[in-house]
Amino acid sequence: MPVLSPKNTVQPRRLACLGVDWRAERSLKATLALLDGRTREPWAFGEGLAADVVIYEPGNPLAQALQRRESPSSPRQLFVPCDGETADAQRRLRHPFGASRLIRCLDHASEVLPAPRREPVGDSLCQRIDEALHSPGVRGVALLTGERRGLLLPAEAALRWPLPLDGDEIARLLAPGVEIQLLRADDYAALRKLQAITPQQHAWEAPLWTIGVATSGGRLLRRLSEARAYGLRRRPDFGTVGGRKSDLRCSALLLQAPMTPGQLASTAGIPPAVANNFLNAAALCELLDGVPAELAARESGVRSGELF
Repeated sequence: MPVLSPKNTVQPRRLACLGVDWRAERSLKATLALLDGRTREPWAFGEGLAADVVIYEPGNPLAQALQRRESPSSPRQLFVPCDGETADAQRRLRHPFGASRLIRCLDHASEVLPAPRREPVGDSLCQRIDEALHSPGVRGVALLTGERRGLLLPAEAALRWPLPLDGDEIARLLAPGVEIQLLRADDYAALRKLQAITPQQHAWEAPLWTIGVATSGGRLLRRLSEARAYGLRRRPDFGTVGGRKSDLRCSALLLQAPMTPGQLASTAGIPPAVANNFLNAAALCELLDGVPAELAARESGVRSGELF
C-alpha cells in the first residue's frame, strides 16, 4: 500500500470584531462563510484580538488606541471601521456587508500585511490572569509587556502602573506576549521593587473588564461551568470598551436572575462566544455569584419576554 504524504495545509488568516454590534458581527460571519475560495488567502473568523484584520466600531476608544500602536508603513494588523468613513476605499465596510466589498478588503489586507501569524498557543491572557489571581497565597501578579511593568494587587483590587491608565496604556495590556509573574509572601523584595516603579494606583475593574472581553477568545474560564447559573452583583464598570449593547443586555438580565452561560446567550439573543466573554470579564472583576442551575430555575421563574 503506498504511503500518502500529509497534505500541506494553509493556515487561514483571522478576522475579528471589536465594539461592533452583535447583529453586525453575525452578518459579517455569515458573509465570510460565503467567500470560501474567492479570496487570495483563506480567512476564518475568530474571537479576541489575535487577528490579521479587526473590524471595529469607529467611535470605540479601545480600537482607536490599538490602531495608534500600529505602524502606518508596516502594520501587523489592519483595523477597518464598520459603517465609518475613511479615505481608503479598500478599508471601508458597511453593514449589511456585501461580499464583493469584503473580498476587496481582505485581498487588500493580504497585500499589505506580513505573512499570517501562527495561532496563539496555550491559555488566553484572561485565563492566565484569572488563575494567577486565584492561586493560593498570592500577594501580587506582575504584568510585563514591552518596557512597561504593572502590578495587580488582589487585596486592594488595584492595578499599579507607571503612567495614567488611559486607552493607550490599556491597549499595551492586550499586546501579544504579555508575561505574568505570580508573587507570594516570600517575593517581598520583588513586590516592593514593582511598587516603587509603578506610582499610579488604579481600581482594577476597568482594565480587567477590557482584558476579559477582548482576550477570552469566546472560551469560558475553567473555573466557570456551563451547568452553573451566574448572577451579577452590580453593573460593571465597562471602562475603555464602553457599554456595548450586548454587555448592557447581559447586565440587565443577570441583575434580575441567575442564568447559565447557555441561557444567557439564548435569552439575550447573542452568540455563545459573546456571552462567554461577558461572563469571563465579570468573573475576572469578581462580580459573579454562582448557584446550581436547578436552584436558579426554581427560584427565578423569569422568562425572557418578561425582561424586554
